[in-house]
Amino acid sequence: MEQIDYIKDSLDIKDPNITFEKEFDKFSTHKVFYAKLDYDAPQCSSCQEKMAKYDFQKPCKIPYLEMVGYKVLIRLKKRRFKCKSCGKMAVAKTSLVRENHQIPNIVNLKITEKLMSREAMSNIASDLAISVSTVYRQLNRFESKTDLNWLPENMS
Repeated sequence: MEQIDYIKDSLDIKDPNITFEKEFDKFSTHKVFYAKLDYDAPQCSSCQEKMAKYDFQKPCKIPYLEMVGYKVLIRLKKRRFKCKSCGKMAVAKTSLVRENHQIPNIVNLKITEKLMSREAMSNIASDLAISVSTVYRQLNRFESKTDLNWLPENMS
């Protein structure tokens, strides 16, 4: 149990619902950690009845920041819930990644930081073990939008 807590602390993951399994794979180029996201069943969003735990999704691959010179990949299984009355399905949510995404928030912040330091997009992608299109998406997401229909009353 101590090794599992150490993994969670060293990756700086704060979500208490994510539990790491004992085994992990260490390749020559990267490390793969296996984790599960599980918590008590929430209420159904449509009928407000209590949902039941159903099963786990296929593990999603979450690229994470480098650790001790190795690229890190987290294979996260998310719990699915099913409403007994209306049959609606839901997937567990975490603060690690945005809903319906696989790139963690901390990696998105690192991409933004590297874009502000004017690094090449291909270098950012290779450093963080992500695709160049992910870097482009992050750039478009944080693009500043200026309103040219309005000017301040006093200009410096």
